Amino acid sequence: MRTVIVNIPEKKEHYFLTLMKKNRFKSRVLTDEELEDAELARWIDEGMKTEDIPIERVFELLKKNGTDS
Repeated sequence: MRTVIVNIPEKKEHYFLTLMKKNRFKSRVLTDEELEDAELARWIDEGMKTEDIPIERVFELLKKNGTDS
């Protein structure tokens, strides 16, 4: 199974959700918070791969921004 993320204008959301349901595709609308979390995770992953910024610095920045629980 593959996952495809599609940005749909709000006016067309109902049409596309109906189309997916008719074709028996699973669909789910992501919240803005879920999209932001996914983007933040992607940035962290990229940063960890490059090793340009120490992990301690990432956690320090997250703490300052109130993202750390």
